Amino acid sequence: MMRPILDRTRCDGFSLVELMIVLAFGCVIAAVAVPGLAAMYNSYSTIFAAQEVTSQLHFAKMRAVSSNEPLRVSFAEDGYRVQLADGTTIRGPFGLPTGMSFNTSDGGDAVTFPGGYVTFHPNGTIPLSGNGSAGRVRLISRNNLRIDIIVENGGGIRHTPAYKASSPPY
Repeated sequence: MMRPILDRTRCDGFSLVELMIVLAFGCVIAAVAVPGLAAMYNSYSTIFAAQEVTSQLHFAKMRAVSSNEPLRVSFAEDGYRVQLADGTTIRGPFGLPTGMSFNTSDGGDAVTFPGGYVTFHPNGTIPLSGNGSAGRVRLISRNNLRIDIIVENGGGIRHTPAYKASSPPY
């Protein structure tokens, strides 16, 4: 019986040149994609920081309604905390994520709530004037992306879209 002769002139696989071309192409794609991913990460981390503050404001509002006692969210240089009306901290202190800070670089105060805090009444509203009334908290990332968290007179809580200019979109 005859055995087939193996043909060693035909090889399957990639040559070193083909592999180097594919690797070079992959490096070019990665070099183009990395700056876009960094910008997207900065945007998401800024939005995440605003959502953290917003969630604590919502918590204070809902807890004031459910416990039938006024609560406030107090802001200071080191972060923010949820407190009873007498100033006793019940939640926090919470700091801002790495790379985020209260925005004082655009001029003006980073926290515009009179007294540095916002108070939620047992019916979910806030005072019409004076300490604890309507205002905003301004956040900025290390890459100058900004978001403002706003508490309105009726007790509504919202935040602006992320923006780069020194004045908020609303």
